[in-house]
Amino acid sequence: MTIGNYYFRKFIPLLCVMLLASISCASAAPLRVGFLCPKPPGQGFWSQVIQVMQAAAEDLDIKLQVRCDESGSTFGTKRVGDQLLKSEPKLDYLLTGYWAAVTKYHLALAKERGIKVFIFNADIKDVEEEEIGEPRGKYENWIGHMVPDDTAAARELTKILVDHAAGKKKKTTADPVNIYAFVGEGFSTVTRKRNTGLRDQVELMPQVKLHEIPLEFWQVDRAKERAVELMDDPSGVDVIWAGSQDGMWGAAQGVEQAGKIPGKDVFIGGFDWNPDSMQAIADGRISASMFGHFMEGAWALLLVHDYHYGTDFVDDVGVKISTPMSAITSENYQRYKTILNEAHWRSVDFKKRSKIFNPALKSYNFNISQFLD
Repeated sequence: MTIGNYYFRKFIPLLCVMLLASISCASAAPLRVGFLCPKPPGQGFWSQVIQVMQAAAEDLDIKLQVRCDESGSTFGTKRVGDQLLKSEPKLDYLLTGYWAAVTKYHLALAKERGIKVFIFNADIKDVEEEEIGEPRGKYENWIGHMVPDDTAAARELTKILVDHAAGKKKKTTADPVNIYAFVGEGFSTVTRKRNTGLRDQVELMPQVKLHEIPLEFWQVDRAKERAVELMDDPSGVDVIWAGSQDGMWGAAQGVEQAGKIPGKDVFIGGFDWNPDSMQAIADGRISASMFGHFMEGAWALLLVHDYHYGTDFVDDVGVKISTPMSAITSENYQRYKTILNEAHWRSVDFKKRSKIFNPALKSYNFNISQFLD
């Protein structure tokens, strides 16, 4: 066999598969996918989720319909979800977070309407787990569930902050690092997992003394007030660990208001980001923030797209999928900052991450660090 014939026989079948996939996707009507957003447009984390989803939808020829709950209430989220599921022309898929006492009704309505569902961002509460079950079980139209690994992220955040405090303050093993943690009050699975990760890591660090302060995650002003109060604590505050972006940002403001220097006197970290907190990370006032889960909406679209056109993700990642989070710090801020804007996501080719458009792809990669290459 000549070299030319070898390459012809080896690669022509692959090219045919790619061509057929492109023709199939192009000739069919665009997928109709609805996304239920629980907050008003333009608000923080969910705004980031939507930006990346829209970029992915354009690449994958998905007609994405976003409906936002202007009220931010449980009743409002149910009402908006009902409207989305009943809209015409009918959706092919619904993408949604998990909302206690709401999602089970949307799963049932979607099943009745013949609409498949993919849930992401939060796990099912224990009290509803038996009733709802797992993907492709009681609700066979619920095809997948993706959640960030909040426990591992919380462990990593704790370790980073303790390392900063111990290193820069030159603590010895006999000189404890005092962590004051703004922990959530345990109402959500996100809260519980982040609190668990914090406690698990502290158990492995005998030099750390943990002080937990129950605090509603999304209260900047309250976090600021508590941080100001903590600066008068005679035992000393080395680290403020926050279970949310708002808690982190409020803590940084409070430490500064009390006349201390974040990143020098006290090391602060949390989850998520906004433009203000990103600048604080860049200049070292916030030591670390865990992020990357805003990508889950785009990853869900990618899996739904491939599933719809014949490549089921179950054989690769299963139906219950855990995604990693990454730490952004002042040390790596310059590497990450270029990808934290809408223009970047418009330049990303999501087709390269699709097994339909890229049959040579062996496994899905849900790590945000891939975009640094």
